[in-house]
Amino acid sequence: MLFGHGDRFSQGIDVDAFGAFAKAGKPLMSGDGFIDPLGRTKPILTKPLIAVVHGDTWNMAHELFLAADIRVASEDTDFGQDENTHGRFPGGGATVRFPREAGWGNAMRYILTGDHWTARDAYRMGVVQEIAPSRQAALDKAIEIALKIAACGPLSIKTSLASARDAVESQTLALSKLDGLYRDLFKTRDFQEGRDAEAAGRPPVYEGH
Repeated sequence: MLFGHGDRFSQGIDVDAFGAFAKAGKPLMSGDGFIDPLGRTKPILTKPLIAVVHGDTWNMAHELFLAADIRVASEDTDFGQDENTHGRFPGGGATVRFPREAGWGNAMRYILTGDHWTARDAYRMGVVQEIAPSRQAALDKAIEIALKIAACGPLSIKTSLASARDAVESQTLALSKLDGLYRDLFKTRDFQEGRDAEAAGRPPVYEGH
């Protein structure tokens, strides 16, 4: 889970600090075993990510939010992608993910004008899955969702995520992999445990193999 403590989630990137990196020709994020939190390069997360936002959620912060698999917002969330009003560019993935998930017109309406939008607007566009009345209520809802995911088979969750992400790139590729993914899962101890637990009417005990 990704959550920002304090009065706001985040107002975005530190432009001055980023400028120093850019002038030096250094990558903003890199290193052995590094996973880009914006999901722009491989390797990518193999576990689901839930983002929980409240208050200001602007620019790079909104792009981190878009990189999550499930998104929860409090009623007071103020979303913004206003780089263009400052002569900048939303380079953390919003130009890709926002149109894909919210629809072209919805995304362009905010990216190109720099206007901000509410949690209700985000829910209407399909970018937010849950809205809660407060920061704490949003965090509680996200934890509730996370616990439900954690109770599922970890291998099946990993497989489901991988297949869905393949489909974003190519539906043909994703469909061609389904039989192989299912065969691999079928051979695992967790697959049999799911069947045994269902037959016995008891909660499953998954071990991740």
